[in-house]
Amino acid sequence: MRSALELRRYLPNGKASPAQRETIRGEFGLYLLLTIVVYVVLLWHNWIYVTADVAPSRDVAADMLLIERAKHDWLLIGHYSRFGFNHPGPFFLYARHLTELWFGRFLPSPFSAHLLAVIGLSALFIGMAASTVAALLGSDRRTAVVAASTVILVLLFQDQGLGTLAHPWMPFQLVAPFFAFILLVAGTARGRFWMLPAASLCGAVLIHGYLSLVPFVALPWLLALSWAAIQRRQSNPTAAMLPAGPLVVSAVIISVFMAPLIVDIVLHPPGNIIKLWNVTRTITPESGNPWIDVAAFIWQFWKPAPPVYSDLSVFSVSPVLWVVAALCIPISFRDAEVRIVVVHVVVVVTLMTLLLALYVWRAPGPLYPYIAQFYLAAPLAVIAIAIAGAATVALRWAPRSVGLVVTMLSVVMVFRGSLTSPDQHVAGIRELSNGVVDHLGDRKAEGVRLSFGKPNDWMFITGLLLELERKGVPACVEAPHLDVLLTPERICTRMTPGHRYVMVASSACAERCIVKSEALSLGLTMPATIPPYLLGQVLEFAPGRDTGQPYRGNGWSIPDLDGIFSSAPEAEMILPVAAPIDHSLQLRVKAWGFVAEQLPRQEIQVIVNGQHVTTWEFTTTAPIGERTATIAADVVKLQEPLSIVFRMPQAASPLSLGLSADARQLGLGLQWLRLDALPPKASPAH
Repeated sequence: MRSALELRRYLPNGKASPAQRETIRGEFGLYLLLTIVVYVVLLWHNWIYVTADVAPSRDVAADMLLIERAKHDWLLIGHYSRFGFNHPGPFFLYARHLTELWFGRFLPSPFSAHLLAVIGLSALFIGMAASTVAALLGSDRRTAVVAASTVILVLLFQDQGLGTLAHPWMPFQLVAPFFAFILLVAGTARGRFWMLPAASLCGAVLIHGYLSLVPFVALPWLLALSWAAIQRRQSNPTAAMLPAGPLVVSAVIISVFMAPLIVDIVLHPPGNIIKLWNVTRTITPESGNPWIDVAAFIWQFWKPAPPVYSDLSVFSVSPVLWVVAALCIPISFRDAEVRIVVVHVVVVVTLMTLLLALYVWRAPGPLYPYIAQFYLAAPLAVIAIAIAGAATVALRWAPRSVGLVVTMLSVVMVFRGSLTSPDQHVAGIRELSNGVVDHLGDRKAEGVRLSFGKPNDWMFITGLLLELERKGVPACVEAPHLDVLLTPERICTRMTPGHRYVMVASSACAERCIVKSEALSLGLTMPATIPPYLLGQVLEFAPGRDTGQPYRGNGWSIPDLDGIFSSAPEAEMILPVAAPIDHSLQLRVKAWGFVAEQLPRQEIQVIVNGQHVTTWEFTTTAPIGERTATIAADVVKLQEPLSIVFRMPQAASPLSLGLSADARQLGLGLQWLRLDALPPKASPAH
């Protein structure tokens, strides 16, 4: 029986017979039926969240914020990476965006629409995998249904009590398409050329999701196609080595998925893909991880142990599935055709395992399980094909008994199982957003500027940005380094209006907090009043003696080593000078510029109260030193407090230069800064 995705079989005259067309219609109908059934089952188990007003945080909220780009610009990039870049493509993000666009107004929250998209994609790829197994093992309709149902039961049983098939976290979303890809590649290698377009679709989706999946897709795809072509030529020397139809459809699919990458290069040169290349070169360790660590990493996905959900991944396969698979393998090997199919799947999984070993060996640490969460599909594919193969063989001996067992297990799994995804609602996010709205009153249209001190607080900032937007409060965050998570509109610039709030530990702000969330141990407070600056006072920026912290505006990173680096093309210091100024001032700094072989010169324009006063230059031969600038008295009087902006046209990230994985736009580093009054005779004449 051919795949549900095999549109027609090539004959000498290039046409399918009426009987074949009827078979194809039946297979496609089976695929649609399986997809709908899986969708309804997952939707029913997660209906509580579809109908709830959910306030998410962390990665889920970050993806929802990134999707905002599609509402007013081209969304050409994918999920963010911990190394400061975005993965290649926006397939998963656009699926959520379109679902929100079509159904969002009928649902209680945007998250509800996104959950519908997540469930739909899981059902799509599970149905594809099940119909592929049906095509490979099914000699008639009843056998095909049993084989497909068995595959679905394996996946649902593995997901009992976990709910990862309906989880919006990207690592979990990749398991179903990788599962389908393994089976489709095995089918293509078996000579089913019309499985190639479906394999191409799954592969393109996987690459859009994670950059690291490129070798896992490209090499098996090419090897399967080559092996199928060799078999085709051996069986029929007069036939073309490769049928044109599947190749054309595959080429179209690949072109569609390549389009966003190409458009991104054109619109935003050099493009996200160049950044990915630079990151790959810089984060790859010179020496690989120990092979014992590599083996332990891979084993965690194969070991028989009850699967447990955590924030970092779900690994290990249910011991029950392993026991059943072990019993089924001898049965499935009794049939030659089934045995060949099982062997093809095992060979593909073996290749994937070797590729994973190489990937983990060269992967930058730490080796979190989620970096290869997709690989959980590999042992599941072996288990599924073994059990499905045994079921189809046993169906010939006891058709009623096998059919009854499959039916009963399906009923139990649907009505007594637990496929509900973990709750993504964070009540503390709503507490904080409500507190901000109450504090602003009728001023909420003026907007909000958020900042935070602890690096991990970004997980809650993302959810807070979403909630404030839903409440009609324009909000941005003073963190340029989060540009891989957020749209440009969500990153505060120096000119962005808004009331400032700082996220701090609730224990640290006492009664100063305008709102607290005890569940999150966080609170929001107004920024402390900037203390007066005394002329001659030295502001230091090194960790442990960061006396300049109250005076920093936008565009600075956190103190590091001997000082602080700018993290944007502009960085500002705000100095409320304590005494009236009637004469010129001298600005002195101990600074360094971000220069390298690829960036030999760094220009720093010093702008005081909106007026250009001087330009500093750092080069590879003079990268560090003291610099001064004279600020005329009339410039000082233009504005209070004094605003000193360092503008860096050549600011660049080490990532973009291929130096490291640091994505901050570095330009100027400050060790210390001071302002001194100049004697009247030193003041410039005007």
